[in-house]
Amino acid sequence: MLATNDLEIQVKTLQAQLYEKRQKDKASWAMHLAIVKTSIKQPKRTHKVEVRGTTDRGKPYSYTYKYADLSDVDKSVMDAIIETKQNGKPLLTYYFDVDNQQDGVQVETIIVDATTGYSVRTNKIWFKNLKTSDAQATASLISYAKRYSLSAAFGIASEDDDDAQAGTRKPAKTYNDEELNVIWDAYVNDQSETAKKWIKSHHDAQTTAAIKKKIDAYNFTKRLDKVKEQSKKKRQQNPKKSKEKEDEVIKKIVDGGADPYEDKKEDKPMTDEQQSLFNDILG
Repeated sequence: MLATNDLEIQVKTLQAQLYEKRQKDKASWAMHLAIVKTSIKQPKRTHKVEVRGTTDRGKPYSYTYKYADLSDVDKSVMDAIIETKQNGKPLLTYYFDVDNQQDGVQVETIIVDATTGYSVRTNKIWFKNLKTSDAQATASLISYAKRYSLSAAFGIASEDDDDAQAGTRKPAKTYNDEELNVIWDAYVNDQSETAKKWIKSHHDAQTTAAIKKKIDAYNFTKRLDKVKEQSKKKRQQNPKKSKEKEDEVIKKIVDGGADPYEDKKEDKPMTDEQQSLFNDILG
């Protein structure tokens, strides 16, 4: 029979292992969501609705806007999920949790990592139901709530916004900085093959430029690290002079000058990590 202390140690060890697994699953979910979201193509707004009403001062108004319905939004998400499959298996899946309440409809989108089973619920969306006795109207409201929830979960603009109605729409940004950071971090720090494959795949001009910017920044950091490493050995012999020389070299690099150590660089094969970062991505 296990002693109390031994049992407590085993319980704590198991808790630590479960926590570590949960953190890894959470990171996997975040990376897969980012990959799918940045692969989504915005659906075309093929449906039109006219809105009429009266202002507080009694002045009538009307305007028309276009929107993508639930099937359009669902298709955009599913196309991205299919496009980002790994070894024939999807990275994500999702489903809805619908609560048809007495006075309204509540919907959540549950996004599931298909590789781990880890899931996250989106914020609850609630709409008041003014026609609770009308089954068709209720079904339409549920469909609308699903579209709203799914669009928010995957960053889809399913309706015209105010700028569009005013004729001043700006080109949509085709990537998200935070999501791109998640993928990049998984690639550089975790050596994720999934993230690597996504980075090397074909992207639109904006996303490609953002990826190249990250590669350039990484390369820049490596150059500074090499300068510091080369200076470190000399600093022991003449600390003051070496520090001044290092500061001067770093300043030249930051200011865009030529690398003063170019002729002193060793001509040797790149490591696997360097090869992955500087050749594979651009290949």
